[in-house]
Amino acid sequence: MKTIHLLRLIVGIVVLWVAATGCAQTTAASGTVIVLPNAANTSSFGNEVSLQNPSTTTSITLDVLFYEATSSSSPGLHTCTQFTLPANASLNFQLVTQCSMNASNHHGMLILQDSATPKVHVFYAHGRLQTPFGIGYSVEGFPIGNFSGSQAGVLGLKRTATGNIYQSNCFVGALGETLNYKIQIFDGATNTQLGSNITGTLSPFQMTRYLDIFTVAGAPAGDYNNVHAVFTNTADGAAMVAYCTVQESNHFNSDFRIARSKDALDQRQKRLMCYSSADCATADSGTGAVQITSTTTKNIHYLFITQPDFVKCDLVSPHLGDLEMKLRGPGDVFLAPDFVPSAPYNANPPYTAGGNNLTGFYVFTGYRNAVNAGTVTRWYIDVGFREGGNSADLPLDYGIICYSGNGVSVPWYRASAADDF
Repeated sequence: MKTIHLLRLIVGIVVLWVAATGCAQTTAASGTVIVLPNAANTSSFGNEVSLQNPSTTTSITLDVLFYEATSSSSPGLHTCTQFTLPANASLNFQLVTQCSMNASNHHGMLILQDSATPKVHVFYAHGRLQTPFGIGYSVEGFPIGNFSGSQAGVLGLKRTATGNIYQSNCFVGALGETLNYKIQIFDGATNTQLGSNITGTLSPFQMTRYLDIFTVAGAPAGDYNNVHAVFTNTADGAAMVAYCTVQESNHFNSDFRIARSKDALDQRQKRLMCYSSADCATADSGTGAVQITSTTTKNIHYLFITQPDFVKCDLVSPHLGDLEMKLRGPGDVFLAPDFVPSAPYNANPPYTAGGNNLTGFYVFTGYRNAVNAGTVTRWYIDVGFREGGNSADLPLDYGIICYSGNGVSVPWYRASAADDF
């Protein structure tokens, strides 16, 4: 039995070392350009790609671009035929047929894009790689904008040498720009780096694979558990397609762990967002600083909040005693009502939506459908002069600092209005 297992491992090893499933992504997954981070066709595994056209009126013709990895048998862009999706249709194709692949082992990344000009037709994509026995894994299609140059990490890597043998392998790819990268692995309990840095440069749309990341990094011999990998763009903001896989030897199961960052360098989802406060601690001053200039006028700011979320925002200013702020819910910029937290999140402290004589708020938004019929949109922050404040301090410089679990956008200044609180 062990001999059979070993033979099957040798036959299937190339594919299983590139296994991937994009389960760690936003559910907002449609796009005009979709990336499947891992695609492969080998002697053991076939690759089926499923596609859906959500339009009920317009068909879509897709360019199919398979970029074989530098660590594979035939690196570079393959010639693949276009694929047409009729309106309101869900269809699939086999990678080996669509890209006329030979019997060699191939792995890389697959990019699908609307072929029209302009590219305005969105679609969904999903990949399934499996053996004739049905053992396999899935690869979700990621809208290309999901990938960024932010430092990102993968959790839970392991390696064992006996019993059910585990091996961890890591991959890094570039999209339309040159990518300079560094990969490091760290012990999860002590945060001690294992081995040395792995560095490299990839040209646009290149990808490479590192089999047994522990060996490549030069980690000391032995078994490992609870290790995390960190991927860093060492030059600029070019996007990285980074992930690792963990495979086992008995059944050849393998999983995919996308490298995840804090906010993907996306100003719409910063977990800490500061406005008119460059250091996120004090208010900016001088040209461009936001100010309260009158005792009878408030400033209105807007930001996107993704419910359900806990959100905390505070003013910073050298004149906090002269200021107050409150949170209003979605609606008209001038008429949207004050946000009223629901029980049990309406107790004060710690929960408050701000208001008279308060310079901050901390709220739970309610669950998805509690606000704006479940649609994420603008909320409003009002900042005004506090009754009883010292008008001699005008104009009042201030900044806004917000913390959130899901990320919020910049609380931009939107308008001024008569102070009503």
